[in-house]
Amino acid sequence: MSTELKYLIALTQIAGIGPIVGKELLRFFGCAEAIFKEKPETLSKIKRYGQQLAGGVSNPKLLHLAETELEFMDREGILGMSISDHRYPEWLKECPDSPAVLFLKGGGRLNEEKAVSIVGSREATGYGKEFVEELVRELSRFNVAIHSGLAYGIDITAHKEALRNGLPTYCTLAHGLDRIYPKKHTKFANQMLAEGGWITEFMSGTTPDRENFPKRNRIVAGITEATIVVESARKGGAIITANIANTYGREVFAVPGRVADERSKGCNFLIKTNRAHLLQTPEDLIRMMGWESKKSKLIQTRLFPDLTDNQVKIVESMQSQDQLTMDELVHVLNRPISDVSTDLLLMEFKGMVRQLPGKKFELCNQ
Repeated sequence: MSTELKYLIALTQIAGIGPIVGKELLRFFGCAEAIFKEKPETLSKIKRYGQQLAGGVSNPKLLHLAETELEFMDREGILGMSISDHRYPEWLKECPDSPAVLFLKGGGRLNEEKAVSIVGSREATGYGKEFVEELVRELSRFNVAIHSGLAYGIDITAHKEALRNGLPTYCTLAHGLDRIYPKKHTKFANQMLAEGGWITEFMSGTTPDRENFPKRNRIVAGITEATIVVESARKGGAIITANIANTYGREVFAVPGRVADERSKGCNFLIKTNRAHLLQTPEDLIRMMGWESKKSKLIQTRLFPDLTDNQVKIVESMQSQDQLTMDELVHVLNRPISDVSTDLLLMEFKGMVRQLPGKKFELCNQ
């Protein structure tokens, strides 16, 4: 284990130094070791959190705690990833409050091409469970990694169905990796280790206390490109996760339910307030994410004789790529964004291209 990782773990244990401040310090000092080697009197002059920082680096117990954690990680085969590690999840890296250190136990690689988070009620109904099972089965055609929180109800249903269909699945935990909560799900958690794994930002010895779950939820929301809510009350962890995903600019989907059903009021509210896309079938998600088969993607431009030269160039550019963003098209075509935007709108009207979540565009199947 690296010396830098030891100092980084110790930094995360300083009271008052959260992930946002911690990453600001790392950018300023260059590395965690440099922070601990700085004079405490110099650190104490830093505005807002100087005193906490100076007190923390002067406390030898923190480095001893970090060394003990490294020994535990070595025994248990746990990977510790800093925010600069190439193995750190790329989607999560974009989030302003992502953990400075992330721990992973398992054989998964975390940066799968396609990944979604599935969350929902702990008291799931047959309707909710059946929807999740059908959804995950359909997603197995596209080898989509499944993330959730190992809780009762929707979470464990998603994990179990992913395992049945040979998909990598990850549980993000609100405690250290020396335990599994709920304990009843240990069997399934162990099965995840082959292709997926357990994820946390908490050190061993950390118990699943109430205040840890919202922190866990932000990782679930940030680690994938889309969050799917299947059954949720108006308040609860699933709604928190969906709201966080929205703040990160991720796609959020919600499965509608009966108006009077308490376990569907949260989903219905997300849809009603335009905080989530309506998800009625697995095909809705597959289409919105742009994952459908590209086998028939080539467009014969001769079938559209009224295309301008610039629109033909857009087609040619998009035929070499599955999806392109507006900025990428502007760069490739070397044209003003207003002109490219106008052409894309006209081509959408003709059924030649469609816009996807994340301001991406792709050619329609012909």
